[in-house]
Amino acid sequence: MANEWRDLSDDKLAHIAQEGLQGQGSPVEAMRRLRVTIEQSGAESDTYSRRMFYLNIIVTALTLAQAIAVVPVIRAWFN
Repeated sequence: MANEWRDLSDDKLAHIAQEGLQGQGSPVEAMRRLRVTIEQSGAESDTYSRRMFYLNIIVTALTLAQAIAVVPVIRAWFN
């Protein structure tokens, strides 16, 4: 029976739990809502991670451009 539980969907498990708890479905519903919220949070986190990656690339490119632009000034100091 333990392996059968892994194959069931979350909704089916919630339904089984609600039937077994007889009127105490609110904890099961709270757990379901928590799972949905965690999934949404993970999706938002992926979006922000992707944006941060591209922002880092842009900042690196601008830093490199600034470093290249300042090379003549540094050379002039030592001449």
